[in-house]
Amino acid sequence: MPGSGQPLKVAVVGGSIGGLCATLALRGIGCEVDVYERTPGAMTSRGAGIAVQDDLLRLLRRHGAPELATIPCLRRHYLLADGGDGAVTATLQRFTSWDAIFHTLRSAFPDEHHHPGATLTGVEQADRRVTARFAERGEVEADLLVCADGSRSEARQRLLPEVEPRYAGYVAWRGTIEEGRVTPELAGFFDQSFTFGEARSGGHILCYLIPGPGAATEPGRRRLNWVWYVNVPDGPGLDRLLTDRHGRPRVGSVPAGMVPDELAAEIHATAARELHPRFVELVQATPDPFIQIILDVAVSRLAFGRACLLGDAAFVLRPHTGAATAKAAADATALAEALAAAPSDPDTALRAWEARQLEDGRGLVAYGIALGRRSV
Repeated sequence: MPGSGQPLKVAVVGGSIGGLCATLALRGIGCEVDVYERTPGAMTSRGAGIAVQDDLLRLLRRHGAPELATIPCLRRHYLLADGGDGAVTATLQRFTSWDAIFHTLRSAFPDEHHHPGATLTGVEQADRRVTARFAERGEVEADLLVCADGSRSEARQRLLPEVEPRYAGYVAWRGTIEEGRVTPELAGFFDQSFTFGEARSGGHILCYLIPGPGAATEPGRRRLNWVWYVNVPDGPGLDRLLTDRHGRPRVGSVPAGMVPDELAAEIHATAARELHPRFVELVQATPDPFIQIILDVAVSRLAFGRACLLGDAAFVLRPHTGAATAKAAADATALAEALAAAPSDPDTALRAWEARQLEDGRGLVAYGIALGRRSV
């Protein structure tokens, strides 16, 4: 307990990247941390490619996590929809995958403190303690509850029921394909490049390489990752895109393998009308594209007594920022630093942390909106 010389007991809701960033940072200052994840079995890839930012790398290195598998790019290549070569600018950037980050973080956290199949059903606070109720596990009492359960956060709905995700007016068609399933010429065209292409009717597509199965980074074993932003008005058209191959409506995304065959055929056909020939070849080579709608979420508070919101549970950033994972790592690092600076007073630490991270989150949401308006 705080002030008694005992380590702070922390319960983390959410066992994806945000929650695991929090566990790594808080264990690093001596907290006792348990993670409660609603998914009952092994977690699967969510979103494919991710740009690597320094906040994440610093967190991993500071706490002795294994080295993260990444793929470098040396240039940005801007293609024209009419087939022109466009422009090239030199840059140095690294990319990875959701899988690689998740497994790197997960390997640094002991299995006995990871509790899958735990669905949050309530939060109560009294006497500087917080109690979380889980449908499958009953009550868990802690000194601090860190809610990092993603963009559709159950914790956020309970702590801030008035906050609802706002649809941005466009979607991302996405796809990954193993390097060995495309021609060597196509793989070579996109290799070491962050490639962009405008679509003829608006929006744009991008591609970069990411680690392949088992976090492989060797040429021939990597994956090509592409994202195509397309305007779709709210209404029946969007509802159709969010209906999976079994006729079930989905919330927020339809994963790979669940997009109806006729929709996949439509995106292949649309690519031929809209995109640079290299992107046409890439999209049409991808048998199971998936879809993600673009949302904005911003909260007015992060701290609620001895509970707090972190990562996507607090702010949902548009993918153009390339900062969602970095933001989760930064939130976790800042929380650990604030608690370490006031080890006997978590309430003061949370207030100080909240002020800083609220400002950062609001700025990144605004930045993402501005990028979306300019490019989509």
